[in-house]
Amino acid sequence: MRVFQATPFYTPDAAALRFLPEGPRVLQNYPSEDPILGWVAIQESFEKLPGSVNLLNLRTMENDSHPLRGRAGFFSETDRPGVVLVGLERDLVLYDLRARQLIGKPFPVSTDERVVINDGVAVSEGVLFGTKHTTFKERIACMYLYATATGRLHTLHSQQICANGKFLSDGSLVDIDSPNKTLDHYEFDHSRLELGQRRIIADFRDTPLFPDGLRPSPDGKSVVVAFYNPEMAPEGLARQYRIADGELMNEWRLPGSPRVTCPEILERNGRVQVLFTTAVEGMEPVVPLGLVPRWAARRLEPPHKGSAGDVAAPTC
Repeated sequence: MRVFQATPFYTPDAAALRFLPEGPRVLQNYPSEDPILGWVAIQESFEKLPGSVNLLNLRTMENDSHPLRGRAGFFSETDRPGVVLVGLERDLVLYDLRARQLIGKPFPVSTDERVVINDGVAVSEGVLFGTKHTTFKERIACMYLYATATGRLHTLHSQQICANGKFLSDGSLVDIDSPNKTLDHYEFDHSRLELGQRRIIADFRDTPLFPDGLRPSPDGKSVVVAFYNPEMAPEGLARQYRIADGELMNEWRLPGSPRVTCPEILERNGRVQVLFTTAVEGMEPVVPLGLVPRWAARRLEPPHKGSAGDVAAPTC
């Protein structure tokens, strides 16, 4: 295992955007000459629940924020340029980034006000995502697959607490239900859209760390996992695990940022890098000046050539 220290990359000016950023993804279907990194601010604070979709220009480092009417769990690109699918509260909605407005009718996922939509990712069948219990106590959250071909919502798992990072490839699904404190692998039947046997890739139950978001390596053989530490630790952690046997390959340390929420793998300046979002949720009143958590980037070792993350474009 190799250990790397991440370096500061970008700090949002607004406190609302630093509270709980998640889901960074390099856009593949957005009309811009510059590379654009999309990300969500899930909510503004403990008291103010509305979130936003954000577009960070990786050349100018200017951020364009799109406020929404509720909590934003994730976004995913569609096959319509500039239109993204957003998990908003308990609905899937379409948002036109250029028109700066919601379009079409919301697709309801749940009527249970104890849950909201959380992390999600585009896959070949559509969109794989989940919900979370807002107080992180009851197993009432679900993992879903929204099939774009049929417009149907399939429940893959109905007893989760906080569905988070996911990676679907061939006949396997890598999944995180954060309170379980494990990185899980499921067999996956693409024809029946069903989960099979569960295998624990890595176990974190003897640590204060909660696995949060993840991204697959470009070769699909490993995943980079971000860890949310609710304690006031001096640094945050992210780790790369091989899916086949759980071997710990690399570790990134983020000084001053214990709440690491999600990675993204991208190619920048001729190098493959890992970018991490971090949160200040529950920290801002006591964080010393100069240690406000920031996004950070560090080179992925060993470097792989290829695209960053999933780029499938579902239509809702």
